[in-house]
Amino acid sequence: MTKAVEWDRLPDELVDLIANHLFSDVELLRLRTICRYWRSAVVLVPKKRFPNRHDRNRKRILSTHGGKPCLLSPTAFFRVVRSSCPSKGWLIKTLDLSESESRKRLLRPLSRDLIKPSAQTLDLLGYTVSELHQSYDVQYVENSIRVSAKFARVVLVDDLVFAVDGEKKIWWCNSKESSKEDAAWTRIRDEEVEIFADIIVNKGQIYALDLKGAVWWISKSELNIFQYGPSTPLDDYYVRYNCKDKRLVEYCGDICVVHRFCQKSCVRRVTIERTVGFKVYKMNEESVEWVEVKSLGDRAFVMAKDSCFSVLASEYYGCLENSVYFTDEEEEDNVKVFKLGDGSVTKMVKSSSQSCFRFVSPPFL
Repeated sequence: MTKAVEWDRLPDELVDLIANHLFSDVELLRLRTICRYWRSAVVLVPKKRFPNRHDRNRKRILSTHGGKPCLLSPTAFFRVVRSSCPSKGWLIKTLDLSESESRKRLLRPLSRDLIKPSAQTLDLLGYTVSELHQSYDVQYVENSIRVSAKFARVVLVDDLVFAVDGEKKIWWCNSKESSKEDAAWTRIRDEEVEIFADIIVNKGQIYALDLKGAVWWISKSELNIFQYGPSTPLDDYYVRYNCKDKRLVEYCGDICVVHRFCQKSCVRRVTIERTVGFKVYKMNEESVEWVEVKSLGDRAFVMAKDSCFSVLASEYYGCLENSVYFTDEEEEDNVKVFKLGDGSVTKMVKSSSQSCFRFVSPPFL
C-alpha cells in the first residue's frame, strides 16, 4: 500500500500544476489559505500564475481590414456558484477592460451588450468562479469609440485569428505579425465553395460549415481547406420554414450542426422574422452520414451571438435539459428557449420570474 502524502508535503511541481488550473484570483486566495507551505509556494501574480488563460484573454492588435486598424476583443463565459452551495450556479459573460484583467464589465450572456453597473456590493469570497468558454470579436476605433466589425464568428488558434464576415467569407490573419507592413487579412476559399456559415475550434483543429451544411477542415500549417463530410439532409422543415442560420457546436466530444428555422410575420405593418425551431445533426462515423439528434439528454445548447456551446443543465438554476437557449435578432435583449422534446418556444418575460431563465439572470446583478 502506498503511503499517504500530507497536503504540505506535495511536490512543488504538483502545487504549481494545481494553481495553474484555477480561474480567478479569489480561488487563488483560497488555495493559499490551505497551509503555510502553499501560501509561500503560490505567488499572486496573475500573468505568471495563469499564462495560458492570460494569453487567450489578452487584447491583440490585428492587421488592417477594410482600411481600418483592428483589435481582437476577447470575452469569457463563466459559471458562478455560491461557495456554500456549489451544485447549482449561474452563467455570466465578462469583458476585460484593462490588460491587467483587474477591471471587468459584465455582458448579457447571449449577446455582447453591456449590463449597466449595479450599486449592489458583492463579496466575491462567497462565490466560486470557473471559466467555461471563450469567444472573440474584431473591433476598430471610430471617433474614439470601439465599434464591432460585425464578424459573424471569430476564433483564435495559437496566434492565428479566423473570422466569418457578414458576406459569409472566411478571413485569417496572424496576430503576431500584425505590425509588419505586408501583414494583411487573407481569404480562405475552395474551388467548390467560397462562402460559409460558421467556424469553430475543436480539440485544436479548425472546422468551417458551408451554407449547405457540409463541414470543412482548415489546415493550420498550410491554411488550405478540405471537405470533412457530406451536407446535412433536407426535410419538410425546409419547405415550411426558412433555414435562417447554421451553427457548429461541440457536443460530448463530437461536432454537431445546428439548423435554426424561422418564419416571417407582419406586426403593425412591419415584417418580423422569428425562430420557430431547431434541428441538430451529428455525424455517424461508420456510415459517414448525418443523423438527426432527437434528444440532447441532460445537456442544453447556449447559442450566443458570437459563440455556441453546450452546458450540463443540472449544474444551473432553472436550466432546461434537451433545449436550446437563444435570442432573435429583433429582440437581442430577450432570451428564448426551444424545447427539442415538444418543439415549443418560450420567451422570457421581464415582469415575471420564470424559473427556466434563472441561470442567465443571477440575483446579484
